[in-house]
Amino acid sequence: MGAIELLHLGAGAALAAAGWLIPRHIAGARRLAVAALILDAAPLALGAGWLALATGRPLFAGVIVLALGAGFALTDHVMRQTLREPVVFSESVELPQVFSHPQLYLPFAGPGLVIGGALAAVLVALMLLVFEPPLWAPQPLAAIVALVAVTAGGRLLAREPLLGVAADRLRRLTPSSEPYADAAALGPFAMLLVHLMIARAERPARQKALAQGLATPSPIGSRGERPPPIILVQCESFFDARRLGPLIPRDLLPGFEACCATASSSGRLEVPGWGANTMRTEFAVLTGIPESALGYDRFNPYYALTRRPIASQVWRLRQAGYRTICLHPFDPRFFRRDLAMPALGFDSFLDRRALGGSRAPPYCADPDLARQVLRVLDDAGPQTFIFVITMGNHGPWLEKGPPIDPAIAQLFDATKVPQGGALQRYLDGLRRSDEMLAILTAELARRRCGATLGFYGDHLPSLGEAFAHFGFDEPHSDYVIWAADDAPARRCDLPAHRLGRVIVDRVLGPETGSAPGQAPSSGASDLAAGTAENRYAVGVPD
Repeated sequence: MGAIELLHLGAGAALAAAGWLIPRHIAGARRLAVAALILDAAPLALGAGWLALATGRPLFAGVIVLALGAGFALTDHVMRQTLREPVVFSESVELPQVFSHPQLYLPFAGPGLVIGGALAAVLVALMLLVFEPPLWAPQPLAAIVALVAVTAGGRLLAREPLLGVAADRLRRLTPSSEPYADAAALGPFAMLLVHLMIARAERPARQKALAQGLATPSPIGSRGERPPPIILVQCESFFDARRLGPLIPRDLLPGFEACCATASSSGRLEVPGWGANTMRTEFAVLTGIPESALGYDRFNPYYALTRRPIASQVWRLRQAGYRTICLHPFDPRFFRRDLAMPALGFDSFLDRRALGGSRAPPYCADPDLARQVLRVLDDAGPQTFIFVITMGNHGPWLEKGPPIDPAIAQLFDATKVPQGGALQRYLDGLRRSDEMLAILTAELARRRCGATLGFYGDHLPSLGEAFAHFGFDEPHSDYVIWAADDAPARRCDLPAHRLGRVIVDRVLGPETGSAPGQAPSSGASDLAAGTAENRYAVGVPD
């Protein structure tokens, strides 16, 4: 091989190495432990080698690997900035959603940058594929055989007994299970592999443990008494925005304020995500299982954990004779809720096809969804649990859209606040979420059906720059539990995994035992756990 060929080969290898080093730079990976370095470099090295074998063109292989590495680095950087978390292994299940629902992902990274970068990489790769002379004869058949062999080896490694052996070996790298720390200590690709393999090895035993106590549901209406309906609303990105500061008026959320003033309890909700990852809060509320009991599956419990039935407050209600219905005016396959919801105990899942709404913003307005909830309640009868997942105020909050309420637009000069325009659109959507709550409380009070209503935010909106401008850095959302015959209001902050159990305990009475991974408690003890300083007349923000 002559000097030109060696230079050609070296250039391809350098590009592939750059595709590996750029994500390491974003992750702050500096350690040079040999085992971690080999594991971190292996995915991109295998990819570069496979492409070079198939095409005989090392420069082409290097460009492809560089493009993939740069794309991963961009995604990792954007997630760190907007969600306060790096890419984790369970993100792979969301990759198809980038193409099916690009409006939920691309605006955060910049559509022009993503699409332009992808097109440029494809154009350069095609030019090299056509004009780059091969350094050796392309071996596509050998590449196919190698791909089949690697795939088969991966499948064997992902099953017992090899899976347990591999997981034990990977634990010797002493991962902490914290993505930031492990990405820096092991490298981003090594972190993904380590977390993936250990999670897979631990999952069967965890699924078995989390299914303990799962009861067979009784036939609906089998009990003599007819408990009242329960409506639980998971409101997208909801929190009491008056907490931001004095620029946000006290009358921003009249429905929420009135509800809190007459509710049994309300307060901050400690949620396991910031800016996104709705499924984490959703799983916690519905099951009563804390993150500490989920291991690596806590990043996305719907990724694989809930492909089998999991003991939950939903199953508990079904066992008591309730109909359990989930309403979500969106794609049921998003987060694989079409598989997760039956495993959590729902016997009916009404999605966009049943409820209406659009695939893209403005989706289904929260007030319209409130009226849908009431219609479903009328059809289903009193002994019904309805869980509602809203989409009306889902980000990103872009400039395009219906006009903003002038009262919101006049709160502050959007040009002087980072993400000011997005914050105004979020607040405008928040008013409609507040209207949803007002509609539900007013109608349930009028019907005198004894219903219990829970309403909470899944996470705060991903508006970190705007929040920083206001000096706001709190991670928790807000919740309220309301019924028409409630006692005087009480303030009590709760972790998300306590909320569902508190609500069900109000109706069915305290549950004996506890969900896996948590200490026994009842809703009453949860609400009594707040100190005197933690209770105050709600309706007036801090």
